[in-house]
Amino acid sequence: MAAVITARYIRDSGGVYKEGWITPGSWDHGADYYGRLDVGFGFGKVKVILLGQAKCESLNQPTSGTHIARTVARLKRGWVGAYVTTSYFSESVQREIIEDSYPILLINGKKLAETALKIVHDDGYPSIESFLADVDTQYENKIKNRRAEELLIE
Repeated sequence: MAAVITARYIRDSGGVYKEGWITPGSWDHGADYYGRLDVGFGFGKVKVILLGQAKCESLNQPTSGTHIARTVARLKRGWVGAYVTTSYFSESVQREIIEDSYPILLINGKKLAETALKIVHDDGYPSIESFLADVDTQYENKIKNRRAEELLIE
């Protein structure tokens, strides 16, 4: 679901995003999914790999700065990250991200829920349950054991 939410969030923000794949659990090397941001067009187009991390966390406790730092540590030069949580980001974590200039998109539980409801509405799902069932149905087909760099040649 985090990969779907990230894609919609970026597109709704005016970005051009190509969905990649979900990593197998035993092979992920700290990434739950990959995608690609495209900036520009034609000869001048720049392709940027997005490494996504998803965490189902307690609603009453903020995401740990350690989790964010681990995600950022897995980024290669020129990559960006996305961290999707069911929780929220504390003020100190947000401050650290800004001060350290981490190239990471943060999607908290509230934004996750709002984006999911927007998808339900915009895409004509009869209910949130039917959207979630659709995401579950597509899940197995999106799992791939591939290198992120392959997104640059597609």
